[in-house]
Amino acid sequence: MVELTIDSLAAGGDGVGRDANGRVTFIPRTAPGDVVRAQIGKSTSSFARASLVEIVTPSPDRVDPPCPHFLAGCGGCQWQHVARSAQLAAKHAIVVAALRKLVGVVVHPIADPGPPLHWRRRARFHVTAGTTGLYELESHHVIAIETCPQLEEALDAALAQVASASPPDGELGLVIGHRGDVAVAIDRPWRGAAALVGKAGIRGVIAGHDVHGEPVIEIERGLWGSPRTFAQASAPGNAALIARVREVVGKGSGKLLELYAGSGNFTRGFAEDGWKILATDAFAPELPLTVEHRAGPVDRVIAELHGPFDVVVLDPPRSGAAEAIDGIVRMRPRTIAYVSCDPATLARDAARLQTLGYRATEAWPFDLMPQTSHVEVVMALVRG
Repeated sequence: MVELTIDSLAAGGDGVGRDANGRVTFIPRTAPGDVVRAQIGKSTSSFARASLVEIVTPSPDRVDPPCPHFLAGCGGCQWQHVARSAQLAAKHAIVVAALRKLVGVVVHPIADPGPPLHWRRRARFHVTAGTTGLYELESHHVIAIETCPQLEEALDAALAQVASASPPDGELGLVIGHRGDVAVAIDRPWRGAAALVGKAGIRGVIAGHDVHGEPVIEIERGLWGSPRTFAQASAPGNAALIARVREVVGKGSGKLLELYAGSGNFTRGFAEDGWKILATDAFAPELPLTVEHRAGPVDRVIAELHGPFDVVVLDPPRSGAAEAIDGIVRMRPRTIAYVSCDPATLARDAARLQTLGYRATEAWPFDLMPQTSHVEVVMALVRG
């Protein structure tokens, strides 16, 4: 058992403090400024992980969580107990710390484009033994979720409809489009799937390999997808992200290479701005894009391309784009716009680009997922 003061929040969401011997200790559900007692679990000579036992003195940044499921141990959100201003400060600090070795990069103040709750238009839940919900913190026990304050209200109503229909075990995905259409997907065949179409705005359901109704919906104007398609979870957050990337890229009539293009989230804006676009992704989008598109592993696709390109834009998964860096440099773009959901892998890839002749100039953090530890970053890099 230890007593310590929480100094900061870590990228994974835990509070961070140091014990009497100076050892870094990670404790979930704590806030900067809390004085806590905690039970050590895993420990090494350099760090320890502990569970919260008692808040001796609460931080001024500690607030009452708005969701009863958080109090019951739901692991879907990490920071409902932290004041909004402290969440934003923590995310900005995480980005600054991750990029600290990139000499000369300017990290702008963090943007907060959406509401603190009811922002999520896309979500995934777990169904286990008839219970629909989310995993309990640090376990695979599913806590039943009757309603979730993170969801857009219409999507929350659709979740209740689906959960009441006793879906089979597996991962349950939902997405709502800008017109209010909802699409649902579950891993296994489901006799009750067809009966959901037309209820609570549900337009289509995918159950295993079976399709009922129309599960590919227009998430935003010109952006189509299903519950299995990646899309930014917040509509206002995505709009702000797109605007920043378009500003970094600018208008032009030259050649733009878009890697990890997905369903064309950024592609739409680049087309409006006059670029000649080649979009690539591991898989073809569910509806064809209006620009040239190539599907396949990014390293293979980029090896087959003949540059140069004026601009390269990439929005890779959390693991980053290590496999694409050499190919990007070979395309000799004057500007690279890198969109990242993991500041650590962004820093790694930017450092590699720096050794190959590209300089990170500016980075813009975005809080697209309030009440969680997730942060998005747009970075501009230039040649020379």
